[in-house]
Amino acid sequence: MISNIIFIKNKTIIPLLAIFFVGLIIRIYYFPFELPLIADGLDNFTYATAINYFGYLPTEWTPPSNGWPIFLSFWFSIINLDNTLQYMQLQRIISIILSSLTIIPIYFLCKKFFDKKIALIGVSLFIFDPRIILNSLLGIQESLFILLQISALVIFLKYDRKWMILSFILASFTTIVRAEGIFLVLTFTVLFFIRFKISKEIIKTYIPCIVIFLLILTPIMMYKIDVTGNDAMFQRVAHGTNQILTNTNQEGTNEIIAGLELFVKYLGWIMIPIFIIFLPFGTIQFIRKRSKETNFIIVYLIIVSLPSLYGYIMQAQDTRYLYILYPIFCLISLFAVKTFIAKFPRKNLILIIMISGILISSIGFYEYKKINYEQEVEFNIIAKDIPVIPTGLNYHPELRGYLIAAEIPNEWPFLFNDQTRERKMIKTTGYDNLEDFISNSRGNLTHLIVDKNSELPKFLQNVYYNEDEYEYLVKEFDSKDNGFKHHIKLFKIDYQKFDSQNNT
Repeated sequence: MISNIIFIKNKTIIPLLAIFFVGLIIRIYYFPFELPLIADGLDNFTYATAINYFGYLPTEWTPPSNGWPIFLSFWFSIINLDNTLQYMQLQRIISIILSSLTIIPIYFLCKKFFDKKIALIGVSLFIFDPRIILNSLLGIQESLFILLQISALVIFLKYDRKWMILSFILASFTTIVRAEGIFLVLTFTVLFFIRFKISKEIIKTYIPCIVIFLLILTPIMMYKIDVTGNDAMFQRVAHGTNQILTNTNQEGTNEIIAGLELFVKYLGWIMIPIFIIFLPFGTIQFIRKRSKETNFIIVYLIIVSLPSLYGYIMQAQDTRYLYILYPIFCLISLFAVKTFIAKFPRKNLILIIMISGILISSIGFYEYKKINYEQEVEFNIIAKDIPVIPTGLNYHPELRGYLIAAEIPNEWPFLFNDQTRERKMIKTTGYDNLEDFISNSRGNLTHLIVDKNSELPKFLQNVYYNEDEYEYLVKEFDSKDNGFKHHIKLFKIDYQKFDSQNNT
């Protein structure tokens, strides 16, 4: 392990550093300096801010996984910045640094199976992947989660009992960041007893590891139980397992099949643009060259995939669940890379061409799929420019995050959560006409916000195109009047006129 840590003396450090800095520069180039955090990133930010505001973990609320915001709160406390937006950007900066640093454990993982030069291809596949780049810019927990988990795996695979405790310690922090880290400990337990067999001496090694793992988790678990009544770790896993086991009727079986289909669909999707070239053939070579070490990787891959599979059975629509598999995809892809490189005499040149090809294709894919940055900036400005603060709005998929972020105070730290928000979003799911939506949302819904967004229900799109048909809607904001390119309208619901019109 020490010899690995001092690998700086080796020539490999130069290309590895080059790959690291290129990956970091790409992330900085695409950095959304003018945009606030939204969605999960904003939830993590407000919780981390609350920790600094109180000086302790909030006792009123907590996110299901609070390891990432606790980690952020430390950096927030030691770095002095001027305003809230700068702290949001600090959260993104920490995320992209952690994402880039993940190539270090990936390098050692790949080097366990291949020579140092081929291992550089493995780290390039990860650091230049367009989805990993985008994810690191969101300021969410995946960067820390993947770094901790793959570091724990690399240390565990040394099979040195003196280092086993460290791998379990990292596994505990991984579980605090995301409850799925429990499956990492399950993997370690299975691999531990496959590798060493059951004996009194081995039990003496395993028991301290698992005890330390639980001791680190216990304070966080007790805190969550006090705040929410649920530890959001073991109970969460137990609940999910129970859901799967009880789905034995026809409807439940259909849900499992649908989840499997979704899992395969997203698995295929995340292979584009680079893994689709290497991973299929690499998988064939990986299976052909089966050994005890590759069998351990297969066990890890299967167990760690279980939370992702559960997410898709619950009909989650996100590729993020599969990002934890990327380091293993990088490793398996190298079996194809090695076979390919072996066909050429000038191997160094081929390696440079391959890394350059990975970089160019990934950036090209990112450019093709990236968000419209100018439009997102405009959404953020529009959310701030709306002259009123509606207490109840229909759910808008693109504006929702910015409308919430617009309420965030500029001076940091502050206290902000779902209970203190002034704007509430009412979902339109299950409604096929405006009258029913307004009637059933009465008491919460005060305004409608509409545009050309095809994701809005047709009855809200009709409000946008035919506002004159609705006498009970009073326009309070029109982005065109303020010179914005994106046309958004905000209407206040006059319930007196609504009742009069619908009772006629």
